[in-house]
Order: sequence, then C-alpha cells, then structure tokens
Amino acid sequence: MSAEPSDERADSDDAAAPESSAADDADRSYEQQVLDELVPEISVGDGATNTEPDEYDAEPTEDFGINEDAGLADALGELDEELQQAFIRIVVGIKAGVLLISAGILVIGFRGMTVLGGALIAVGCLAFARAGYRYWKYEQTDDGDDHND
Repeated sequence: MSAEPSDERADSDDAAAPESSAADDADRSYEQQVLDELVPEISVGDGATNTEPDEYDAEPTEDFGINEDAGLADALGELDEELQQAFIRIVVGIKAGVLLISAGILVIGFRGMTVLGGALIAVGCLAFARAGYRYWKYEQTDDGDDHND
C-alpha cells in the first residue's frame, strides 16, 4: 500500500462528468458540490430578472382599524384594575413555580442536596397551585363579562 492518496477514483468520477464542469468540480469541495446540486440558484437584488412591481411589495391599502399611535399604556389603561392584578399575580406565580422547580431539580442533580432540592420543588409546586387557585377564583368571582365567551 502506498502512502499517496488514490487519484484513480477521482479521475473516474471526473470522466463521467461533462468536460466543462470537471475543472470547476476540482476546485470546489465535496460539500460545495452537493450544495450546488441541491440548492437552486436564485437571483436576488439588482440582478433579478423580474423587474415588474410585486403586489406584495406595495403598501397596504386598507387600515383595518389599527391605530399606530395607541401604545401599550393605552391598551393597559382600557383593562380594569382587577383583571390586571389577577393576570400579573398568576404570571408571577407560574414563573416562580418554573424557576423553583428547575432550581430544585438542578440542586438535587448536581449537588446531591436532596433536602434543599426537595424543598425548592415543593415550594415551586405550591406556587403553581396558588397560581391555579387565583385563576380559578378569578373565573368564579367574575361578573359574567365577555371574556368567558
């Protein structure tokens, strides 16, 4: 066996390919050749042959009732205070539950502290339960507003 790489296989592959692409294939890597075969060439930008304006590039003609000047403060101002407080408390409870359960699993897994990890998991489960209770309580005490429909 010789230490030189075998060029016989490469020569046989080049012989099967057309003459014009044989020189190009020798300069490019195998990955680039496969990419060229799989991905079609797409012209983008100034060199594009389609110069007609596209209907999707135009500005929208209808307003759809969207007020661009209305911000988050205006949207939050339209909500009642009870709904805002319930939403914030439920979201914070869920996020705290995810954080505490994750930290408990990590403490048990990496440090082997089962007591501390178990306590973190238990408190996280309580945070989830409290958030669920708050949601249930808000739904039960609701005055029958439109958000149940």
